[in-house]
Amino acid sequence: MELTYHEDIPLDLISDQIAGCHCKAVCCLLGQATPILESGCPCLHRSGVSYTDEGLLLEFHSPVFECNSTCSCAFTCTNRIVQRYLSSSHGTTQSNFMPYRVVERPGVGRCLIAARHIHPGELVCVYLGEVVPYEEACRREQKQKSKYGHNYVLILKGFAGNSLVSQLCIDGDAPGPDGSKSDSRLVNHSCDPNLTIVLVHVDSVIPYAALFAHRPIPRDSELTYNYADCVPDAHIELSTVPCRCSALNCRGYLPRTL
Repeated sequence: MELTYHEDIPLDLISDQIAGCHCKAVCCLLGQATPILESGCPCLHRSGVSYTDEGLLLEFHSPVFECNSTCSCAFTCTNRIVQRYLSSSHGTTQSNFMPYRVVERPGVGRCLIAARHIHPGELVCVYLGEVVPYEEACRREQKQKSKYGHNYVLILKGFAGNSLVSQLCIDGDAPGPDGSKSDSRLVNHSCDPNLTIVLVHVDSVIPYAALFAHRPIPRDSELTYNYADCVPDAHIELSTVPCRCSALNCRGYLPRTL
């Protein structure tokens, strides 16, 4: 699967290409004993070294700029983790790459659990669907609540201090070109989550919302993230929907996402 885009998303945001690198090595991280500013790789200049040699995320609080389709490094470059995930899962909702399984839980419904031990920094899934404007996201959220009793609209808000500076809205219930829907929409909320959303740029200025493990996750554990991820505590508002995460720090109600 891949992201799709609502007709009202400006074309330049979708099509404007982020400049790539001309690194001659198979991997841009080779030879990084020298400082990043001396390496000459523009991709690494943007966000620094984001992954270890094993492909594990190093920093959870900053956006990642991966190498892209215009780069001369190989597709096996360590700075292409999200792209390899998308490539391996192309045309299906689940593949051998996926470290999870979909299960049914009483009182919760379908959710994702770890199919094996997951390491801190490991990419688990990418929230895929249709990128929509905020107003359309609000409309779809209400429609899905009426239909399902919950919704699959992910709204990520970017703040600079107390000011809202950006919003990314993805409708996970929107099917891809092949009619399938991403398993990522089934990840539930927890007030003590084991996944963190990180924005990852590849070709476009519109990023992917990638979910990485931020701590060791034992096999068969439910995979969760905080629906108010990236929102400062002062801006978190609670809805009237009870939270069933059972965490010691549970707020009692799900965060309001709009």
